[in-house]
Amino acid sequence: MGKYSKTFHKEPPPRVKGVNPIMKGFGCFFMILIPPLSYAIATLLVQIGAQQRWPLPPEWLGYVKIHPLLWQLEGLAPIFAFLERQVNLTANLVFAFGIMVAISGLMSIFFGYLNKLVGPSAYGPTDVPPIRIKTKRYKR
Repeated sequence: MGKYSKTFHKEPPPRVKGVNPIMKGFGCFFMILIPPLSYAIATLLVQIGAQQRWPLPPEWLGYVKIHPLLWQLEGLAPIFAFLERQVNLTANLVFAFGIMVAISGLMSIFFGYLNKLVGPSAYGPTDVPPIRIKTKRYKR
C-alpha cells in the first residue's frame, strides 16, 4: 500500500452547521417575552417619573391625538379609538424601546459569554493554531 492511500487518512467527524435548536427556542421565547415585558416596565417608569417630576418632555405625556384623516381608513377606527384612550402612550413607547434595546444587549452579552464557556471550540480538527510571534522592541 502506498503512503497516500485511503487507509492512512482518518476522516474528520462531520461538522454540525447551524445553531443549536435549543438556542433557537430560547431566541423565539425571548422575542415573544421581551416587548410586553419592556412595555410594562416602561409604564411603571413613566408613572414613577411623572410623580417624581423627572424632566420628561410635555409632548410625551397625556393623550395622543390622531389626525382626522386617519379616522376615515376602514377597519382602523377601533385601533385609533383604543390608542387615543391610552395615557402617556408616546412616553411609554419611547421608554419601552430603550428598555428593549438594553435588555437585548445585556442578553446578547450574557449568551455570548455562555457560548464561549460551553460552546464548541473555535478551531476544528483541520485548523492551524494561531501563530505565536515573540517580537522584540525596536531600539535604534
